Amino acid sequence: MLADDFFLVSWDTTGTGKPRLHVQGVALGLAGALIGELVLHQRIAVRGVRLDVIDSEDVTDKVTNRVLADIGDSPHHTDVRTWLAYLAQRSVDDVGARLVDAGLLEREAPKLLRRKPPRFFSTDFSKAMWPATRLRLALVRHWPLSPQDMALATLVDACDMTETVLDDPADRRVARRYLTTLPASMPQPLRDLSRQVSAAVGDAVLTYRT
Repeated sequence: MLADDFFLVSWDTTGTGKPRLHVQGVALGLAGALIGELVLHQRIAVRGVRLDVIDSEDVTDKVTNRVLADIGDSPHHTDVRTWLAYLAQRSVDDVGARLVDAGLLEREAPKLLRRKPPRFFSTDFSKAMWPATRLRLALVRHWPLSPQDMALATLVDACDMTETVLDDPADRRVARRYLTTLPASMPQPLRDLSRQVSAAVGDAVLTYRT
């Protein structure tokens, strides 16, 4: 799922167990990915700064269903940034728990400083690395992307983490050229969602640095 892939790209589960970006940025990216799952399931429509439920039927995942229920229960709240901020409060815990339940991660709670984020470690190196590997190969080789991987690529870029996927500066230049072509070819709701995530993460970065 989109948020699972984003988590595995944004969290160093095969090394330190820590997020690759400040945790608020990761949380906002995960919030965007959870909304993106509902867009891909055709339950949510994103148009500019607005999101709306277009189909309230449950999907097969309980985490995604909870997001759908929350949005459906508050039809007067339609601003994408509002929902990103709200979902970011629990997105790390929710998606991390989903991956733990699936047997892909183990969670290590902080022992001393409770405000520090938990650490997550992969149980299968190849599965943990596959989303980043798949994304790197697609961006460098200009492979056609599915809507889900378009969303993954643009959300990772919105969170300024493309360079964590691409170590080689030459690969980064090639990938950057490909990334600039994606907005024109990706579905409009995913494009608008990525733009809202980018703006939210940008504001979070400014707050984090000050």
